[in-house]
Amino acid sequence: MRAPRTLISLYSGCAKCLLTALTAVFILTGCARGAQTPTPLAFPVQQNATAPASPTPTPEVWNTFAPPSIEPATPVPPAAERVALPEDVEIWLFLGSDLEAPYRGRTEAFHLAFVNTRLSKASVISIPGNLFVYIPGYTMQRLNTAYALGGINLVRETLAYNFGIKPDRFVVAHPQEFGWLVDDLGGVDVSVLLPIRDACGGLPAGLHSMNGQKALCYVSYLSGDDTIDRTRRQQQMLQLLLTKLVQNGRLVKLPAMYVSYSAQLETDFSLSELLLNIPLFLRLGDPQRLSYYLLGWNELRSWELPDNTQTSVLLPDAEAVSAVFARALADVLEASPLGEVVLTYEAQLTEASAFTPTPLTPAVTGSLPAVTGTPTPTRTLPPGVTPTPGVTRSPIPTAIFPTTYPVTTPTDTGEYP
Repeated sequence: MRAPRTLISLYSGCAKCLLTALTAVFILTGCARGAQTPTPLAFPVQQNATAPASPTPTPEVWNTFAPPSIEPATPVPPAAERVALPEDVEIWLFLGSDLEAPYRGRTEAFHLAFVNTRLSKASVISIPGNLFVYIPGYTMQRLNTAYALGGINLVRETLAYNFGIKPDRFVVAHPQEFGWLVDDLGGVDVSVLLPIRDACGGLPAGLHSMNGQKALCYVSYLSGDDTIDRTRRQQQMLQLLLTKLVQNGRLVKLPAMYVSYSAQLETDFSLSELLLNIPLFLRLGDPQRLSYYLLGWNELRSWELPDNTQTSVLLPDAEAVSAVFARALADVLEASPLGEVVLTYEAQLTEASAFTPTPLTPAVTGSLPAVTGTPTPTRTLPPGVTPTPGVTRSPIPTAIFPTTYPVTTPTDTGEYP
């Protein structure tokens, strides 16, 4: 099922694989306990100060939602008001499925990102998969079931109903891509804060070098029903993988990885969009330009379903969750100067590109040149990762890249062309 390798430009490889890093690191399961009833999420609608007072524009139809088809365990809360976003801010959704492609599993990894493409800033909000929400046309259920029940369209409807937002773009990744990514990057060093004694070969507190198999166990492990702790570990891994991707010119190796992962990932990102966003991805390597938020115990509370199954879920505190979303959005609206670390990443990438034998010609303009270079032996799955029947890794060729990479100079306001 893996697509054959073709030469992809440096830009296309960087972008697609960065999306892989942001999504493939999460496989969740689990619940939490308590005894309270849910309250609806309500987010303030931002008003457009520049809109003309007269005539009054025809309001945009936000959405209509199907009523429940199954009796809910708790009353269905009213739909959240739509969150009005500035023109430059998009919402990207990154999901991690617990089943391999092409099967639809539960999306135990659930990450929303506010992305300001003009200011090159982003905020990621990580949401535990067992958050109890209304799934339109179905019933009150865990957030992680929406994708399995109705695909990405139902996920979008669910987010619109409960949070007042609808993603502009999405990516869904699966367990084996995560193992491939970690191994392709040469492993990752993880600081384990809370020891894991009964899984992953034992992980005492301290720094551990992890391959794909161990990293997958680390982000999948569930202690009791504490999915919030697991979401925190996944977010830690996300940051580590993103940083390693943009450091030391590693992005120069990613065009072939783009093809390697593309057959497994599900996404509506077009190639041209990925190419245009490469400068954004490099700038997000600056920790001052990328914020992370977690819906945790300050925003959620546990609740046991009243059905004699002793199943626990997480209920949102509407006001606290709204405050997290407001802070995440405010982060991306404030301009920031370009940190020197970004210039370092760009220089490293330029230097790494210069060591390839021949510059890439012609420039990418929508068509892709043929593969050149010497292929390496066929790749294998990380130990312990079971592929979908018939899935094997294609050979990764030595691609030819541009000998130069443009370095961006920031303006005084922190904005970029």
